[in-house]
Amino acid sequence: MAKSIKDHLQDIFDDLGKEDQKRFKSKLCDRKTEPRVRRATIEKVQDSLDLADLMVNTFTTDGSVPVTIEILQAIGCNEQAVELKENTGQFSSDFCAPLVPLPGPGAPSNEHFIDRNRAKLISRVYNVDAILDQLLDKKVITEEVYSNIRAKKNPRIKMRELLMGPMKSAGTKGKDALLALKDIEFSLRPGA
Repeated sequence: MAKSIKDHLQDIFDDLGKEDQKRFKSKLCDRKTEPRVRRATIEKVQDSLDLADLMVNTFTTDGSVPVTIEILQAIGCNEQAVELKENTGQFSSDFCAPLVPLPGPGAPSNEHFIDRNRAKLISRVYNVDAILDQLLDKKVITEEVYSNIRAKKNPRIKMRELLMGPMKSAGTKGKDALLALKDIEFSLRPGA
C-alpha cells in the first residue's frame, strides 16, 4: 500500500528528533501566512503523528507539504525538505533554486542541485528521451549529443551520460535548463 502524505510527514518528523521538532513547532507558531496555528494548539502536539495530523488538518493534504518544506528550510533541515519533496512528488518552485545550502560543517555548499543529486537523478529519472527532446529544442545540447545519448538502451546509462557530459560542460545555465524540466519530464520510477 502506498504511503499517504500524512505518513510521509510523520516519517520526516520522526527523522527530525525532539530538538528540531521543537524548532519546527516554534517556526510554525511564528508563521504569519494564513491559515495560522495557535500556540495552544501546538502545545498539545506530543509526537510525530500528532504533528502530521495537525499539518494535514490545518493546511489540507495538498497544502501541508509545501508549508512543511518551507518550515524545514527555515530551520536549516534542507535534507529532510528535499527528501519530503522527492517522496511526495510535490516540487515547489524553491526546489528549482540553483543553490540550496546543505547543513553541515563549514561553509554552505555552492554546488548546483543537479550536481548534488546526480546519483539520485541517475537512478530515479527514467523518461530521459523526453528530457533530451526538450534540451535539443532549447539548444542546450547538439543533435550529435542527442543522437548519441538516445542510442543508449538503459535510462540510467542515458541519464549518467547526459549529466556527466553535456550538463557538466553546459555549466549553470544548462543545469538550470535541465532543472526547469522537472515538473514536466522528471518522471520517477514507481516506488523510487
